[in-house]
Amino acid sequence: MSRVLSFLSTVILLSALVACDLVDPMRPSPQADSETFGNLLEARLDPTQPGTWIAKIRVGVPRALGRTDDARPTPDVAGGIIAIVKVTADTVVLVNDVPAALMDIGPGTEVVAIPSPGTTTMYGEKEIHLEAAQLMDFVTYARWKMPKLELADQPQALVEDPAAINSSGVETAPIPLGDGSVLYFSARLRPPELQGSPWIGARRQGQTEGVDGRQAADRSYRTELDADGWSSPELVEFPGIDEAHNSKITWVRADELSCYLTISDTEGAVWVATSRREALTDPWSEPVPMDEMGEGDAYDAVAMPGAVEKTIFGTSRSGSGDLFMHDPAAGPAQPLQPEINTGGLEWAPRVGPAGELYFLRGDRQLRFQAGRVDEIRLPGPHRTLVVEAAASPDGRWLFLTSPRFRPLDFDFDILVAPLAADGSLGEAVPVDEWRPR
Repeated sequence: MSRVLSFLSTVILLSALVACDLVDPMRPSPQADSETFGNLLEARLDPTQPGTWIAKIRVGVPRALGRTDDARPTPDVAGGIIAIVKVTADTVVLVNDVPAALMDIGPGTEVVAIPSPGTTTMYGEKEIHLEAAQLMDFVTYARWKMPKLELADQPQALVEDPAAINSSGVETAPIPLGDGSVLYFSARLRPPELQGSPWIGARRQGQTEGVDGRQAADRSYRTELDADGWSSPELVEFPGIDEAHNSKITWVRADELSCYLTISDTEGAVWVATSRREALTDPWSEPVPMDEMGEGDAYDAVAMPGAVEKTIFGTSRSGSGDLFMHDPAAGPAQPLQPEINTGGLEWAPRVGPAGELYFLRGDRQLRFQAGRVDEIRLPGPHRTLVVEAAASPDGRWLFLTSPRFRPLDFDFDILVAPLAADGSLGEAVPVDEWRPR
């Protein structure tokens, strides 16, 4: 249990610094960033900074770790070092796997604060200050980072129903059609958290386990909503795709007679292809590479509403992940404007019904419209991680993907939130529970 030993080493180091009087008590001393474990003593709003909270944590070893052989001897830091943690609107706060408000965490709860880089500072001999990028209860942290640790009072339930959309596997890339009642999405199995255990997720047709340390292959599925709920997801089959290749649909025409998909092979090559059919009851054709995307990798291609000959896609050919547009009337594909492309990673473009562009920069879900870029946020005092936003063509709903923190590979699920005319979102629900009003 290397992470336990790493944590204990950090605590021992802090204790040694205090004991040896190496920390100047008169001024702050920067410290290396590391997870801070302990019990929440209190949480309060910061009166000097709107939208900011202060959490006070008594640093110590979680009870579940103190009971393990690997955690002995336990350094005696209880009642000694206190962590003062700044929690902002950008902090991801999780309790029992789901987003939560800091003020809803009860005093005494065992928590873990993961600092934003470069924010950890020691004040005097007894006080650590940091700004949290993530703050979660220890149960959530243990499921993510310590799968070997048994938490008998908090068993993990696995969802493996192939007739549902969300499972304990990885469901991503939602593509809603019409009012959202037709949905294409991609799925794959997650690798086992413990060696020798089965791969995790719904065992749908077409899914395979990864081999030789590789990720399991993505496959795309279609489901339709009626009065009785969603139909059992059906594999979208494409002839000529090797079983080991990833294939993920990224755009579907409104009449469902053509689509774009991203294909990647085991050697790391990635390209955009298109497939067609003459009628809904016909099989899809063998995917044809879209060479018009230009030289270099291309992925996540989407067509512009009302101008399907124009295609936006992601690529790393410029040296970083950027978004390009292919317009046959304008010559070779060109990068989008600087408001969209930066030195960071831009990916997962989706175009809404009003021509608005949803895309990701790093792990931030953004929207470009009327010349400005805004962040897409779900309601709540803290940040909820959401990616791959796609608006329903009627403009009423936004489909998103959100992760549950798990080792090796996050458990992604699809959510749906009402979309207001100003771009703001209402409360999101898991797609399996969603029913349009």
